[in-house]
Amino acid sequence: MRLNIYFSKKIILIFSLTFFIFLFFSIFLNWIDILRFDFSKTINSSKLFYLAVLKTPITVHPLIPVITLLSSLTFFVSISRNSELIIIRSAGRAILRSLLIPTLTILLLGVFVIFVLNPLSTKMYKLYEAEVRLIDNSLNSYSVEDEGIWLREGFSDGQRVVHAKSVSKIGSTLKKVTIFEFDKDRIPDIRISAKTAIIKPDSWILKDGKIWKVNRDNRPEDRANSFNQYNIKTDLNFEKIRLGFGEPNQIFIWELRDYIKRIEKAGFSTLKHKVYLNSEIALPFLMVGMFLIGGMLNMGHSKLSKTGLMLIVTIILGIGAFLLNNLTQILSQNGAIPILLGAWATPFIAILISLGVILHMEDG
Repeated sequence: MRLNIYFSKKIILIFSLTFFIFLFFSIFLNWIDILRFDFSKTINSSKLFYLAVLKTPITVHPLIPVITLLSSLTFFVSISRNSELIIIRSAGRAILRSLLIPTLTILLLGVFVIFVLNPLSTKMYKLYEAEVRLIDNSLNSYSVEDEGIWLREGFSDGQRVVHAKSVSKIGSTLKKVTIFEFDKDRIPDIRISAKTAIIKPDSWILKDGKIWKVNRDNRPEDRANSFNQYNIKTDLNFEKIRLGFGEPNQIFIWELRDYIKRIEKAGFSTLKHKVYLNSEIALPFLMVGMFLIGGMLNMGHSKLSKTGLMLIVTIILGIGAFLLNNLTQILSQNGAIPILLGAWATPFIAILISLGVILHMEDG
């Protein structure tokens, strides 16, 4: 029991230290990245640092498998150099039995990442976007709700808010469109309603609608005009709209299922979001696989005397598993392979191969 507690504490400590090292360097890199934006010239250094901190967790999250691999290497090399594994073997305790609690600890750390770190990183990124939007009002924003799609476009003379009930399957037409235009003081100026809006690269063609010019002297209806076709200049093409709904990692994981339903209802592809959801659920098992990869060649086996070479081989195998996981996710997002295969294949391949090597080294 004491040995299990000792191993668990050691793993948690090593993982935490590795995670914070990655966090520190990511803050520095995000600071440099934010300096590239024009708005960085209008704010002070403390504000820049605050923005970099808010952005950092969401950039570190995809590197959790690599952090697990490095933590595993540190853990196994440490207990091997201290001859702790030799003592465990000489006491007649099976290595697989000794690995059970450390593996469960990594699994629980994975659950902690999903239910604590993931929502925290999403919340901090939302705060980052809100702060940036307050600084730079010209940025566009997008959202998908139960009643349809909401878009916002900023420009030098004001801003435009668009609501559409849905998108056509081919993605070139918005249906039941309402557009609100505001001046630079955020006072309503124009309202446009149309049955459809055909999306062109630099404009929208509105069909069968009505336009109201708003002022305080007359009723809007007195100055309303109907039209069969009306063109508006805009930079919101379909690709920008599709990409603007946010990466899946910018949505709270417990809201992702409902968000996927809303996107499907609006007419957009949800493959990327479904793959991300399954990948997040599979993350604890991928972490277990990376942990076992880190240990399979670094457990002080008498057959493997070249520690440095084994470390290099382990890092190559771990990075290979990390890249394979990214590749299968990309293939799933493109519809080339099933979603479950893309999300779950790499974790189980890593676990099974690692266990096979460990069994061979111990009993072979």
